[in-house]
Amino acid sequence: MAIAVEMLFLSRDDIVSLNLGPQDVVVAVEKALVEHSNGTYEMHPKIGVHPTQTDPGNFIHAMPAYLKGMKACGLKWVAGFSNNYQRDLPSVTGIMVYNDVDTGIPLAVMDCSYLTGLRTAAVSAIVARLCARSGSRVLALAGCGFQGTMHLRFITALIPSIVAVRLRDVRAPAAAALAEEARRYFCGEITICRSNEECLRNADIISTCTDGEDRIIEKEWFKEGAFGVGIEGGCAYTAEALHQADKFIVDDIPLAEYFDQIGRNRVTADGRPDPEFPGGLPRIYSTIGEIVAGKKPGRESDRERIVAIPIGMGICDVALAAVLYETARQKNVGRVLRLM
Repeated sequence: MAIAVEMLFLSRDDIVSLNLGPQDVVVAVEKALVEHSNGTYEMHPKIGVHPTQTDPGNFIHAMPAYLKGMKACGLKWVAGFSNNYQRDLPSVTGIMVYNDVDTGIPLAVMDCSYLTGLRTAAVSAIVARLCARSGSRVLALAGCGFQGTMHLRFITALIPSIVAVRLRDVRAPAAAALAEEARRYFCGEITICRSNEECLRNADIISTCTDGEDRIIEKEWFKEGAFGVGIEGGCAYTAEALHQADKFIVDDIPLAEYFDQIGRNRVTADGRPDPEFPGGLPRIYSTIGEIVAGKKPGRESDRERIVAIPIGMGICDVALAAVLYETARQKNVGRVLRLM
């Protein structure tokens, strides 16, 4: 007698309806980061294609990953097209395939756009909690789109000492919309800034969620004792700002080295060099997983300038997919499809 094989389909709305909070997401992502530090995973640098008709930064990446300890395996096929907002579409789209580790059978196919936002913000917030100066009060957030929205929610949740937030976006309505939304969960001061300097200068924590085309962080604005985390590689920093950091942290060293290599020949739409790390890849102090696992200290002095650049690891996506799958099954969310 044939055994029925079923797969769960989860739309973006399904995933949002599961209502995972920052702490739920952080627990899963931290487990993946610890597995990374222990070497109990399989993952490769992102394989990508780059349809550049509308923007030289467009990408579609394949991100297979396996976590031995969590018994989680899958593949994220994710696209990043920064000009999608002009068509009223999200910049990040794609699907996540979650597989059974014993049979290889797909257990679920789910939207990966919201998942990616949760994962990315969780990683940034985790490393900020470990490496920002104790008692940090001012958060500067450049880029108020979907990723910025997620980062503000997660960083303020994990670092309760923050009492003031500065927002900056080239699209004024995006900053205004985020400020309005943030007042539902953040009771501190929120300021919408008209310039990058007004937003970033002398902030305790700088989070950049931009398209990476412009070097928006100047050396003089990145004060002693500050912590910065960026999702667009090191592209948000001038070379002088990036290389003055006392500690430079990444999520995965081979991944950072790979992106450094491919960025050396990259140019902007108007022909300017567009390296992933201005001035070259800085000397890497640690991975995020090593700090999460307690193998290396994060901040050791109130005077240290620390920069963290998580390129984005598939193992974190897989860890979160496992939580989403189990939660959806428990809550009977999603559509079940019969495969065979």
